[in-house]
Amino acid sequence: MPLEIDVGMAWITSVLLCSLRLSAMLMMTPILDGFGIPARIRIFLVIALSAALVSALPHNSAAETFAAGPFFASAASELFTGALLGFGAMCAFAAFSFAGNLLDQQLGFGLANVFDPMTRAQSPLIASLFGLMAVVMFFTVDAHHALLRGFAYSLEKVPLGSAMHIVSPGLLVHQFGLIFSFGLLLAAPVLFCVYLIEIGMAVISRNLPQMNIFMISIPVKIICGLILLSILMTRLAPLFNKIFGSIFSFWEGVL
Repeated sequence: MPLEIDVGMAWITSVLLCSLRLSAMLMMTPILDGFGIPARIRIFLVIALSAALVSALPHNSAAETFAAGPFFASAASELFTGALLGFGAMCAFAAFSFAGNLLDQQLGFGLANVFDPMTRAQSPLIASLFGLMAVVMFFTVDAHHALLRGFAYSLEKVPLGSAMHIVSPGLLVHQFGLIFSFGLLLAAPVLFCVYLIEIGMAVISRNLPQMNIFMISIPVKIICGLILLSILMTRLAPLFNKIFGSIFSFWEGVL
């Protein structure tokens, strides 16, 4: 049976409110930033997704208020709801950046920066690679479909135009803390390897003081760190799933 869309003021208002929630969520996540998608394409994508989601929802009485005051209040509520949902996704992706920055500091890549397409700023090498890898893995594990299903679930739990209930600060603090815990889990094996290399270099420096340990340790740490990192990449899939799963656990607690 074909889907019939009643294009009226209520439907247009609902699409606008849904697009505000969706755009606020996507602006806080680097999902689309890593592919260099033009702004016009993003706007069209947000409006198209909003129209599809609103058309699948039951009739929304909250979207029938066409007065300027209630509409702007509803728009502010949708922006807050979308930003709150985007906060959960932002913390998950920030764990990858945190792990990359830790490795950059220990391996020596923190001395040189490259252009990061995720943040549109200068960033260390491994942090940029981790950011791009996070986006690629997000689509590889089919998390983008789960993200759309979770967003549709938010439209059912928090209807368009309705105010968001008060969120527990502990839930926000817990999600923010996952940046450091997951980031350390990603970087821990390489950090431990670099720590052992530092101990070995300290022993060599103690026994051979005439050797320039600083110039020798930098390439040794880089080579060993990159080799170990390339080996670990094939074994981190369960951790990736856990990191992305924290997004939907946060959404469930918020909604």
